[in-house]
Amino acid sequence: MIHIVKLNRLWILLVLVVCLSGFPPKAAGSSSLKASLLSDLASPQLVGTPILWKVKATDTNPGLLDYQFSYKPLAGSVRITQDFSTLTTYSWVQSETEGAYQVQVIARNRTTLATATVVSAFQVNSRVLGTSPVVSTTANTLVALYSAPSCPAGSSIQVRFQRIGATASAVTSSKPCNPGFSSNFYVAGMRIATAYNLRHEVITGTSVAPSSNTLFTTGTPTVTLPAITIPIAANGQTALGDSVLLQTYLPGGLPQPIFPVAVDLSGKVVWYYLSTQGYISRPLAGGTMLFLDTGPGSVYPVQQDQLLKEIDLAGNTIRETNAARISEQLVARGQEAVGAIHHEAIRLANGHTLVMTTVERIYTDGTQGSSIANPVDILGDQVVDLDQNFQVVWNWNAFNHLDVNRAAILGETCTNGQNGCPHLLLANTGNDWLHANTICYIPSDGNLLVSLRHQDWIVKIDYSNGTGTGNVLWHLGNAGDFQITSPDPHPWFSHQHDTEYELGGTQILSLFDNGNTRQAANPLAHSRGQVLNINETNRSVTLNLNVDLGVFAFAFGSAQMLYNGNFHFLPGVIANAATTSQSIEVLPSGVFNFESQSAAPAYRSFRMQTLYAP
Repeated sequence: MIHIVKLNRLWILLVLVVCLSGFPPKAAGSSSLKASLLSDLASPQLVGTPILWKVKATDTNPGLLDYQFSYKPLAGSVRITQDFSTLTTYSWVQSETEGAYQVQVIARNRTTLATATVVSAFQVNSRVLGTSPVVSTTANTLVALYSAPSCPAGSSIQVRFQRIGATASAVTSSKPCNPGFSSNFYVAGMRIATAYNLRHEVITGTSVAPSSNTLFTTGTPTVTLPAITIPIAANGQTALGDSVLLQTYLPGGLPQPIFPVAVDLSGKVVWYYLSTQGYISRPLAGGTMLFLDTGPGSVYPVQQDQLLKEIDLAGNTIRETNAARISEQLVARGQEAVGAIHHEAIRLANGHTLVMTTVERIYTDGTQGSSIANPVDILGDQVVDLDQNFQVVWNWNAFNHLDVNRAAILGETCTNGQNGCPHLLLANTGNDWLHANTICYIPSDGNLLVSLRHQDWIVKIDYSNGTGTGNVLWHLGNAGDFQITSPDPHPWFSHQHDTEYELGGTQILSLFDNGNTRQAANPLAHSRGQVLNINETNRSVTLNLNVDLGVFAFAFGSAQMLYNGNFHFLPGVIANAATTSQSIEVLPSGVFNFESQSAAPAYRSFRMQTLYAP
């Protein structure tokens, strides 16, 4: 059904036109399933205003109701923003541009599969009334919404911001001009309680036309942010162009809540995200981030508590899905359901998102010590390819491509409620067989690297840009398919994190070697930052860098090549130390060049040019 509240004839016509030409057809609603959709603010509202939508639905037939929210510009395509879940509310923030929009909800009975579709029209107005830009505050005290007037076709526009008294400036990502419409930017990367000059620049060919400056002063967060100290200050050899350090802190571990933050190289906070329920997986070009959320609470199904979100710099959720919805689509494709979304999500150039999920099987045939009398739950991993609307289009199930008889190197298990473990669906305890933690896309051949922590291996998978077989092409690590050349008696990594090819090729591989297997044999062993030179043809490896980081980080970690050839490493959870995490920059020689420390555990950290350019 179509639900229209307080609309004149023009809006009624608009609803009908859009419904006939835009939203995909849905199954007709049953006579027993009824739904309505209301917003907390009446149309119209200004660009960047959060609008809370609430669906109310009833069905006289039994069954759990769930809801999918989406929106559509008048002349655009449908964008699914909150996929099917039992959440009855949806916060929509249109921060791109003004115009006429349709917000849609599909209510569904998960037992009978009956649906009811509700569409409401909403007008978003520009903040710009004349030819001057408008700068507005947001819910994040360190982020401004900059609204620029219309600019000519064929040009692009960006916003430059500069701290008063500073010589350097930073710039947002650019957008193509859309004549007749404003351009809107979240400006982020500014210090607390500090004045900045903001201006937009219209770029036409090689010509740059700047506007006059607008003054903006940031506020002071009302929450306590993790303290960061700088024991080794930046210097002339530091990668100063990578001037932002994004810390993807994990919730828990301190008396106060812990929030993800970004700091400059002096340790001053320049951004934060108010969430204590998950962690950032990856920052994306353009100023958004992929966030793995534990979910709103136990009132919802366990799978649904595992959320994949894309957030903007103001902290708004742009789109989200959940493990239950991913499972539903996988089962419909004849694949196994997943239990959780965990560790990794990356964005591809085509707009798809690859995400890591768990999958379980019960064995009774002797696999990993199982028997009929002693069934063993084995926890594996599944890579899932989601399209631009977070809909499943491809998957790789490790059970179908790896030897399940090769148990976890250190015999790790997971029990429900245990830190670092997903919720198990088939048993209360299971063998944590793989514990995959990184997906790396290889542009040159369209395939993937997947880091298997508990196997001490990195495997290459035939992805072939979404058409691949999923076959494992090789295994890298101890007892794998490569020979390594190094004077180190224990050159191979173990329980590694953040394995990434650098420079867009397949030769230089950086990783954080946690070293759990070495440490089990030698309690004095430390974690290492490693850079490997890979020769796929000859199946040979040379260690270019193998730096002892001076601490043992039993979990988490990052590795990254910086723009000047230095390397950045993160020991994320340091054992038996007050300093829980460190972000360390080293020269190619292995000499420490810059270091920050924090008492909060960090899953990953990233050095970035700006928050728009990872």
